[in-house]
Amino acid sequence: MKHFIKTYFLLALLLLPFLKTQAQDCDCADSFQITKDTYEKNYSLFQYKVTDENRDLYTAHSDIMLDRAKQAKDLTECITILEKWLEFFRDGHTYIIRSENESVETHNENIPITMEEFKSNYAKSASNDNPILGIWKNAGYEVAIIPNPINNSRERDYVGVILGSTNPNWKKGDVKFELMNIFGTSYDINYLMGDHTIKQITGEQTDHGVLEIKTLSNWTKLWPKVENVKKPSEIERKFDQFHLSYVDNIPYLRLPDFYSVDPEYVDSIMQANHDRIIASEMMIVDVRDNSGGSDATYFPLLPYVLDGPVEMPSNGFWLSDDNTEYLINAMAASKGYSVEEYKQKDKQEYESFINNKGKAYFKGEGTWTFTADTIYKGPKKIIILTDEGVGSSGETFVYRANQSDRVVVYGQNTAGVVDGFNGFPLDLGCLTAVFPTSYRAPDIATNPIDPYGIAPDVYVDKEEDVLSYAIEHMKQLIKNEGTD
Repeated sequence: MKHFIKTYFLLALLLLPFLKTQAQDCDCADSFQITKDTYEKNYSLFQYKVTDENRDLYTAHSDIMLDRAKQAKDLTECITILEKWLEFFRDGHTYIIRSENESVETHNENIPITMEEFKSNYAKSASNDNPILGIWKNAGYEVAIIPNPINNSRERDYVGVILGSTNPNWKKGDVKFELMNIFGTSYDINYLMGDHTIKQITGEQTDHGVLEIKTLSNWTKLWPKVENVKKPSEIERKFDQFHLSYVDNIPYLRLPDFYSVDPEYVDSIMQANHDRIIASEMMIVDVRDNSGGSDATYFPLLPYVLDGPVEMPSNGFWLSDDNTEYLINAMAASKGYSVEEYKQKDKQEYESFINNKGKAYFKGEGTWTFTADTIYKGPKKIIILTDEGVGSSGETFVYRANQSDRVVVYGQNTAGVVDGFNGFPLDLGCLTAVFPTSYRAPDIATNPIDPYGIAPDVYVDKEEDVLSYAIEHMKQLIKNEGTD
């Protein structure tokens, strides 16, 4: 059985970096070497990701990325190279960000184009069956999405070019966003805000006539005209919001993340619907695309989901010199103490960090038992919807919940981003490297979750309507159980 760690505190990016290096010249090759050395020394999962069996592969990958770093033209390109280097670890808890002392990147580019030229070129193009190409509208903006122009060196597949705008800061030909195809109709997006600063975000063409840029805007296709554009349901419209609605009188709870609201907010949703929930034959909990946050956020839900105690593994820490200092500062701050107060008031915990410096230190052996204070008898069954976007504490929720006999998980494997946690944002000068300091469990070497995630009980292809199928399947499951 695979186990997960309870996240006792949310450290990642909540505290200012406590340690700084001296490299401030932003030379990409130097930054690459500093980053590589930092990860090799401090990344809690490094010894599991780079072993005797694959060390030569890691070294070759690092050499290639160093050669590219030597050719980098600016910090943005440098960060992209470092991110490609990090892909070797296949760990969503490792990433590179621009340091706070660096100026915010802007991009100004103009590609002269008119609506008439675009329509003419589109008609002549052999790729005019690509549904992303066309004229799109959002609020006061109209853009033509075109392939990246030939001989343009920027890394992108498509460009959204302004055809018309009510915003005087934007003129015809200005690049509004850049699309990099991930898979199918999903994209990484460089979106230019009103002041031309770049916001890196994701998006998806959810319909021939709809391009959703996550958390920002939805664009509607104007040309070529799309017939019978699908109108989103209430659940689709509120997909990025915490809410509880009903599907044929079945409670449907949407939890888009575990960081943007307090546990009290989730509790208020549950209490407002308590009587209908506990009287229901089934309830749906949708955590698709939930990338995590704090375990505490979902605790108000557990009395409705669990049917008894669950087993959790002991967590651990990789106590490099840098990590030890960071964790001591973070532990003290999480309790409202200065380091000196922490040293006195939590002497045993403080000394456990100091005495185990340079080691993998676990706070306990084996597992511990979690028991919810209250467990309700209803609903009879719980549907949990998952996909590859469920990571970190999103995965700990799935693991806890799926130890309950009334839970069935539908969808695809989760992200597999949980073996290492507690992200340390270490300032390396012109950029900040973030990496896990901690371990999910003592048995990571033999029982890893990363990078493949947790498999659902019932796999449903992502092209299928998982919500409808899960309801149909669960009704049949309940019916069959009633005839046993």
